Amino acid sequence: MSDPNLRTLFTGSVLSPVLRVAFPKLFAGTFAAVISSVAMLAALWFLVRFIGDFSAQWLLFSVLLWVGAALFAACSSWWVHDAEARFSGKLRRKIAQHLVRLPTNVRHKQDDHALKRLVSDDIATLHHMVAHLPSEIAIFTVIPLLSIGILIATVGVSALWILLPGCIAALYYLIVVPYISKRDGAARMQVMFDIIAKADDYVRGIRINRIYGQQSGALAAYNKATEYFTKTMVMWVAKVATLAAIAVALLQAVATFAIAYWLAYQYDTMTLATTLLFSLAIVTPALRLGHGLDYVAAGRAAAGRLAVFLQQPILTSGQMQDLLDHQAVLSLADVTYAAEDRDIFQNLNFVFPKNSITMISGTSGVGKSTLLRLIAGLEPLKSGKIKVGETDLADLTSHARHQHILLIPQGMDVLASSVRTNLVLSAPDATDQQLIQALTKAQLNVMLDTDAVLLSGGEKQRLNIARAFLTQANIILLDEPTSALDQMHAEKLMQALQELAEKEHKTLLIVSHDQSLLANTQSTLVLQGAGNP
Repeated sequence: MSDPNLRTLFTGSVLSPVLRVAFPKLFAGTFAAVISSVAMLAALWFLVRFIGDFSAQWLLFSVLLWVGAALFAACSSWWVHDAEARFSGKLRRKIAQHLVRLPTNVRHKQDDHALKRLVSDDIATLHHMVAHLPSEIAIFTVIPLLSIGILIATVGVSALWILLPGCIAALYYLIVVPYISKRDGAARMQVMFDIIAKADDYVRGIRINRIYGQQSGALAAYNKATEYFTKTMVMWVAKVATLAAIAVALLQAVATFAIAYWLAYQYDTMTLATTLLFSLAIVTPALRLGHGLDYVAAGRAAAGRLAVFLQQPILTSGQMQDLLDHQAVLSLADVTYAAEDRDIFQNLNFVFPKNSITMISGTSGVGKSTLLRLIAGLEPLKSGKIKVGETDLADLTSHARHQHILLIPQGMDVLASSVRTNLVLSAPDATDQQLIQALTKAQLNVMLDTDAVLLSGGEKQRLNIARAFLTQANIILLDEPTSALDQMHAEKLMQALQELAEKEHKTLLIVSHDQSLLANTQSTLVLQGAGNP
């Protein structure tokens, strides 16, 4: 991922407020890590002095400095992890808020695997980078630079030869590894996502697809993906890991010590000890260079993806906390909606009668379900207004709009929990008796403790419809509520909905292709595309 994306994430307008919360403690943690590194080198220096004359004071100073270095390191770890926890927590909330405010048509374009990586893996990767970068700054800069300065002061400029093994390996990590990762990284990640997807398909096949005779197909696909994954990983190890092992071997203390001894063997014991020990202070951080670069590169890539996601336009929200007139009528005023540069509605006007049901009909693809999402605030208008009385729904906060408008979409999605749990989300204070009455009106007869996931498709649809009889919302939008019902149960449901509209003073909008339901509705809106009715 390019550097501009990283700069946009941390210094631009995308996430700078989130990072600002964590910055003070990140700075304090970095400063503590630097102090810890300096204390460790000072302890090493006093250890060299102790080797020179075996005075107890040098050993005491060395021990005290090591204890101090450990304390500062502990403080640094505490501060940066606390700051990171605040940062990642706020980032997760920001991602979640952005996700729920994405227009429905934009959300449907999101790849499920990419979205899963975004809200889980990418934030965790960024967490790792933010939490460990301060200490790595000290390890990769302060310790080597001070050590090099001490070596030059001790044995002269020739001490730079000690850097040779580290430089060779560093060039590998800085040039070869990024090149290979750039060339093969995307393909490698795709292989990993493929095997995860095939594993998921196989697991679902065990429980569900068996009745369709597809389990063997899922298993075959999983086996093929596993074989390809193994082959690809072996190729990756051959390209990267083998060379990395060679690079690490070049960084071993043996190679560095050999050069250090060659440079300082003719000096006194103290100078030789200084050269050997401080050369080790250089090579030890270098051994972690590959790991450090790996998580920094992963963090940059994650930051870039998060930045791109957070730059996607979201649904706007007003400031009004409540409707001024709860009994006012719902109306469309010159509503125009476009998708992919094509007008779906154009200057659409309609007034939905209060305390009644309005049927929305039209040919497939004309935009009936889209109109419900527009009213619910899940899609942005191109122009025009959707009003309740004189109040533009766009002026309401998203929470207030959700309180006053309930959308029950077509489909059979339910929470993986009990029937009771699914219902009380719409009516937290409802009694079991009220929940059962709502289920009965929705033509569903199941126990409240039943696992909703185990219901049939039609039962899941009716479970969702039962929420209409529990909600406090003034406006209820139902998309094909009778599609999974036979004629008798469909008529009973429509009668119950009609009673709901009249007695509870609700405005109901129902999308349906079933013309026989017209007898239970008081008005009809027939959509004809951009030409409008």
